[in-house]
Amino acid sequence: MRLIHRSHVTPLERRQVYPVDQALERVCKALLDRQPLEGLDQLRAGLVVDLDSEVLEQIEQGEWLLLTGDTEDGDWPVADVAFDQAVLDLMNNPPPQPVRIPRIYRLVESMTGEPLAQQPYIATVDGVPIQRRTDAVGIAHLFMADDARQIAMRIFNI
Repeated sequence: MRLIHRSHVTPLERRQVYPVDQALERVCKALLDRQPLEGLDQLRAGLVVDLDSEVLEQIEQGEWLLLTGDTEDGDWPVADVAFDQAVLDLMNNPPPQPVRIPRIYRLVESMTGEPLAQQPYIATVDGVPIQRRTDAVGIAHLFMADDARQIAMRIFNI
């Protein structure tokens, strides 16, 4: 059994709701016996005054509904085998993935020859601009197709 706010009830759960009189009886018994009831903490959190009578009033007004324990199972179909053999075969022997090999360019200051570390730049490869930044030693890593014909690089703030 569990309590749920009426605005969160699914159509499947709506078929599994206790009538108000039975719900009051069962919740009252659970409160008297101090038995745990799922959803009771959420109900109490929304109350101005945390009293058992206020809890019962919420159920009586229909704001909170008591669901039978059958709703946990639901009308779900029995699960098939978790992984099909073809999926297991692919997991054990994955197909080869394309390898990305970057083209590496070292960017240096033209006057001093010092590497331009962490320098923002725009690389235009076959007309497609890509904004990047060099690494800590001034190397620009460009991933591109092997048949790239034209590469242009613009460096900012030198």
